[in-house]
Amino acid sequence: MFAEGFLGTHAPWYMDVATLYFGVLPLLLLGAIALAIRGRYAAHGITQMLIFALTLAVVALFEVGVRVSGGFVAFMERSHADMTFMVIFLAVHVLVALVSVVVWSALIYGAFKRMYLEKQPLSGAHKRVGRYVFAGLCATSVMGVSIYYLLFIFGH
Repeated sequence: MFAEGFLGTHAPWYMDVATLYFGVLPLLLLGAIALAIRGRYAAHGITQMLIFALTLAVVALFEVGVRVSGGFVAFMERSHADMTFMVIFLAVHVLVALVSVVVWSALIYGAFKRMYLEKQPLSGAHKRVGRYVFAGLCATSVMGVSIYYLLFIFGH
């Protein structure tokens, strides 16, 4: 887990895994959204739950790895990026990610509750909130990949 990764940088393996996953997350989400557009709502719901669970697992792997390997400051020691910029960028990244994942979990729970427990169709609000969640997760993915670039590629 802490061995050098496979993307050709000095980043650890878990960081490469997380970066690769978050790089493709928007495509996974688009695939799930395409299911809903085609009217395959059950498949959309299952896919969203699987992507959500996988996302939480990757975040857990990432968080454990960062904590055990010395944290953000340890990575900044080898980076050429500006510390102040990185702290602000990381804070915004974490805020957007946290809000996106909390709203995503509420969206999944609300859809499951409404469709399967209450036997009601989803409202237009589900689609509207889903668009915000998608935008937030895409922003989080782009920011996460950018952080990887700034820590492990920029200036090396």
